[in-house]
Amino acid sequence: MFTSDAISYIPLFCTAAVSVLIGILLTIIKVRRTAKVSFIAYFALALIIFACVYTASHPGMMLFSLLLLLSSLLFIPYCIMLAFGKPKEYVKAEELTEEAEEAKPEVIVEEIQAEKIDLVEKGKAFVALAADSFSNKDGMQLLLDEINKTCVEVTKANGGAILMVDEFEDLITVKSFNGDFPPPYKLPDDLPHKPLRVSTSFKYAQFPLRDNIFGEVATAGKAELIPVPKLDDRIVENGPEDFLKLGSYIFLPLRMPGRDVVVGVLALSRNPDTEPFGESEFDWAQTLSGFAESALKTALNFKQYTEKQELTKEADIASDLQVSLLPKKLPPLPGINIGTYSEHTAGVCSDIYDVITARQDRISFVMMDVAGKGMNSLLVMTMIRSRFRLIVNTTQSAGTILSWANRGICSEPNADHFASVALINYDPTSKKFQLSTGGSVPVYRYSVAKGAVEKVSVTCEPIGIEKTTSYKDIEFTASQGDIIICYTDGLVEALNAQGQQYSLASLTNIIKANAKLPGKDIANLVKTDIKKFIGNETLRDDQTLLVIKIQ
Repeated sequence: MFTSDAISYIPLFCTAAVSVLIGILLTIIKVRRTAKVSFIAYFALALIIFACVYTASHPGMMLFSLLLLLSSLLFIPYCIMLAFGKPKEYVKAEELTEEAEEAKPEVIVEEIQAEKIDLVEKGKAFVALAADSFSNKDGMQLLLDEINKTCVEVTKANGGAILMVDEFEDLITVKSFNGDFPPPYKLPDDLPHKPLRVSTSFKYAQFPLRDNIFGEVATAGKAELIPVPKLDDRIVENGPEDFLKLGSYIFLPLRMPGRDVVVGVLALSRNPDTEPFGESEFDWAQTLSGFAESALKTALNFKQYTEKQELTKEADIASDLQVSLLPKKLPPLPGINIGTYSEHTAGVCSDIYDVITARQDRISFVMMDVAGKGMNSLLVMTMIRSRFRLIVNTTQSAGTILSWANRGICSEPNADHFASVALINYDPTSKKFQLSTGGSVPVYRYSVAKGAVEKVSVTCEPIGIEKTTSYKDIEFTASQGDIIICYTDGLVEALNAQGQQYSLASLTNIIKANAKLPGKDIANLVKTDIKKFIGNETLRDDQTLLVIKIQ
């Protein structure tokens, strides 16, 4: 018979399902934090779900009733807590916003003093002046003078100076001078104690980076406030004269921002009858020096860039002209076979060779290595080359021609470079060689009879050093198969990745092993061997080789 108890499990399962749904909703509320959810609610729901499922599978209302009562009792303390807890106040969003603004902690803004604003404006003027200095050849000097002048005015100093460090000479040099600056260093004993003479001496003074206050500040990189110079043993008072009496000083290192390298020193002075510098002036000067450092970095970086561009452009021009001076095509020469090899380093203009068919009884070979690089080296190179081309047509010997060329170069006011030169004269009718050398360019001879390579030149001063130098002649008669070798030092001193030199031994081994080949082939073999030895290493000096094979 159909009774209500027979289908009572259906509402029980429905109650369990509703309880699960309520638990899911409570979880969503908890995750989204739209209301506070207690763990008691989850526990009560769990009891209801368990009671429904258990009663449906095990008929009997006693357990269900007990669990339902327990779950109801669990809600009582939760409801008491909500009923008698501290009430929440709900306010409008506008009111909440106002309250939040009022609740913010008070921000104390330091009042910016007028002098601070003025310092910033003056510092910005330094940077602007640095940018304007690019188009003015005196832009760096104008920038230094303006920095010096501004620092003197702001700190109410009586004088100021800016000194710049020369990193190559380990010196610090005065570049800007303003006002009265009693020298804090020992004056030369022979310098008269006259204001004009002392100030003029200081304007052009250079100091080592030690044993004086300027060098020590530059080396240590530490700012110095010296209100009482007599208490500082680094400061020297030079005499009783009023203009030499010391007051107070500020010394500030000028660094290159980002590199922490001191490039200069800013020095300020006050006379002894004036109130000494204090912490305020010291702080102002440091603030201005920070702006000065940024301005100097801009100016110095641009100066270095333009100088590099000019050097690169000059080197490229010199290199192109150097290549144009090399013989384009060697003419057929009676009784000899010539091989050459020339490799130039980027930006360097130093090596050149020449072959001059002056007369029927003289073929002249010139090998030259000029010290330095760039246009000055090229100038010396072209002057020596032009003199040789004029003089070798005479009957004078190689030593005399070299001596004449030397006197001419030493007499040139703009020729401040010297050159190593080898001049070789060859008479094809008698197979007689006459040569003379100056400097580091040697001449070697491979003798077929001896099967060995030996040096035939002698060491003498380069051209362009001493006007009275006299160069000697060396003469010998060559045999068929003999080889004359002449090269610049960049060839045998070429380095590989391990720092080893190619060496004279490597060169002579190639020549002895291939002495039967024509001079051109020998030069090509030397070229291949050097390139294999060097690998991917960068050349540090020009390499030039001349091989003369007697047929």
